[in-house]
Amino acid sequence: MAETDDGLVLIDQHAADERINYERLKNAFSGETTTQTLAEPVDIELTAREVELFDSHTNALARLGFRARLVGDRTVKVQTVPTMVAESAGPELIRDVLSEFVGGRESAADTVEAAVDDLLADLACYPSITGNTSLTQGSVVDLLSRLDSCDNPYACPHGRPVIVEFDTEEIEDRFERDYPGHE
Repeated sequence: MAETDDGLVLIDQHAADERINYERLKNAFSGETTTQTLAEPVDIELTAREVELFDSHTNALARLGFRARLVGDRTVKVQTVPTMVAESAGPELIRDVLSEFVGGRESAADTVEAAVDDLLADLACYPSITGNTSLTQGSVVDLLSRLDSCDNPYACPHGRPVIVEFDTEEIEDRFERDYPGHE
């Protein structure tokens, strides 16, 4: 909670950190996707629907940084993953990406961009400060400074508000400060 010239603001520290992480990931993912080759390829068993999606989106998956090939009827051998998710999510993330392609979007390019955006929004959530974490004054200042540098500091990537503002008039109305002598 912070006081402003016009009232006060409540800041959701998880949503704020999620926004910061999302924009960092989005910047890292723009342009050429760097990949990390796995020391040992990982086999992932897919459902029949996931195999169908894999077959029709192999190029899109490669654009995201997943190099994989179908071996057998339902097994995908993953050879590379995007560097930015190598440690946090790993090759199993390919299943989540495939499910993002089900959205029925109009074109493959829209589908890939939307899948990337949804994936980044989910990845931004995992390392974010939780709502019940006590922050020191220095970490609050750092969080607010990083939030201030975001393109959209007002909502997390899932659309939840980061900042809720109450102006002085609303606060006075809520405390029924509208009669003489209580200005």
